[in-house]
Amino acid sequence: MVFSWGMTQKTIILYNLKDKTQSEKVQALRKLFGYRDRSNYDYQYDRTGELAKVKLSKSKKSILELDNEKDLAKVAEVFKKLRIKFEVAKIQ
Repeated sequence: MVFSWGMTQKTIILYNLKDKTQSEKVQALRKLFGYRDRSNYDYQYDRTGELAKVKLSKSKKSILELDNEKDLAKVAEVFKKLRIKFEVAKIQ
């Protein structure tokens, strides 16, 4: 049996929050990935982030791996809207 594996190309996004204050970092990460909001009466609300509908995996603290390259434009738009510095790299 012979298997042929095609070379798949991955798109990774490196983003940088170093120039932000701590409160700006928290606000940016909440807008990107969402958070759980808790009330005083034992209610919990899951707030979705901007990247909730994008298929991605977070491999390191500031590295995102996109599963679909079509989502790159949407992710770049979100980062630009939040004024977060980022770089896109494609690896094989």
